[in-house]
Amino acid sequence: MPTGSTAVEARRPTGVVSRNGRLYRSQQRLRTLGPDSLLAVYLILLLVVPARLVVASIGATGTVANLFLLVALLWYAVSWLMRRVQTAPYTRAPRIALLFYVVAVLAAYVAVGRRDADASEYSAADRGLLQLLIWLPLILLTTSLTEYRQIDRLLKLFVKLCTGVAVVAMAEFVLKQSLTAWIVIPGLSGSSASELVARGDFVRPTATASNTLELAATLSMALPFAIQQAFYDTDRKLWRRWAPVFLIALATIMTVSRTSVIGLVIVLFVLLPTWPIERVGKALLVMIPALGATRVLVPGLVGTLVGLFSAMFNGGDNSTNSRTATSADVDEFLQGHTWFGRGPGTFLPLLYRYTDNQYLLAMLEIGVVGLVAIVCLYVTTIHCGGAGRRRFTDPERRETGQGFVAVGFVMLVVTATFDTLSFPIVAGSTFLMLGLSGAYLSVARREQANTGDLPQ
Repeated sequence: MPTGSTAVEARRPTGVVSRNGRLYRSQQRLRTLGPDSLLAVYLILLLVVPARLVVASIGATGTVANLFLLVALLWYAVSWLMRRVQTAPYTRAPRIALLFYVVAVLAAYVAVGRRDADASEYSAADRGLLQLLIWLPLILLTTSLTEYRQIDRLLKLFVKLCTGVAVVAMAEFVLKQSLTAWIVIPGLSGSSASELVARGDFVRPTATASNTLELAATLSMALPFAIQQAFYDTDRKLWRRWAPVFLIALATIMTVSRTSVIGLVIVLFVLLPTWPIERVGKALLVMIPALGATRVLVPGLVGTLVGLFSAMFNGGDNSTNSRTATSADVDEFLQGHTWFGRGPGTFLPLLYRYTDNQYLLAMLEIGVVGLVAIVCLYVTTIHCGGAGRRRFTDPERRETGQGFVAVGFVMLVVTATFDTLSFPIVAGSTFLMLGLSGAYLSVARREQANTGDLPQ
């Protein structure tokens, strides 16, 4: 029978004692908080809270998800000083890619101060530095992941959230109205119009994204992982495994954009060559009827998408002509600013024009050096995914690596179709995938070193 202080200890709930050195339950939870938990919260905020809701004084950078990353950066700094967290081995590639990009942006920031810029350009350059500070914790947190299960759990959460976004987008497409316009958060204001735009006879959904193209690119990034999980997550029923693939692919097409078609085609071109011939045959047997079903269920959609590409090659539509006009004036805007650009975020549409091309925008704002740095971000994702895939022997993990390769190629191409890094969801997803691919390669190299397996 416990007596004295021992009896007191026995009556206290487990984990609630603190006087003799043990922690309260809330304190224990705080101590077990890790990078994967913070990244999970970030993903939820990124994809659930509409991107149009921002802190007005900050602008498009001031989304709830981005503000959370600033808190996460503080947590990482304190945890690193206390030696509770550190970067995983073999994650140098994404950190070097980010460092190259940081140097390019800082050099461009210096460049804007050396010319006679408008006051709004100086403010935009300051916001560009803030955005850089926001992307930093994404790479630090992701490259601190040490286990494959952490990466897998985050990718599954990403797919689940994108599936929910896809459902909202499909509902908007059918109902022809925004389903997120009613959402209001005290202290935040809408950074852009919430009304949906139309193309032909179809309304182009945005769901929680700030732009239709942002939605299309983000869903394209989720698709390869949705396919990988459908093949290997055998604990779920067949229809539950493949429902996310169907919903994400269909919602991507319903954005009625060239970006969506390009993204889907690239994903298939990257994944199909790595599949067994039997799987390729089954995939084709599913895709062909699915295309026919789309033509029946949504009359005119396939024809509208085909028309977008035919118009592009036959003189161009308004969107294509706008991009061409800006490209023709690049030399004029770049005079004296070829290498480091005019300054991050300073090519404002109100002062100049829309570019709808991140490569062109990077050339104007951060110069040739910045353009190369952006390409390196995508190439690094491809490298880490491919190198990790070659080192793993487990088929499920190998296909995760090919998913990163697909994401890298998707971003490498669709970045030419709109200014990807100007939109918070697709930009955040890009840096998230860069860091996760580095963590994936880290796990592969450490497991290979432990087992002595040779890369395949």
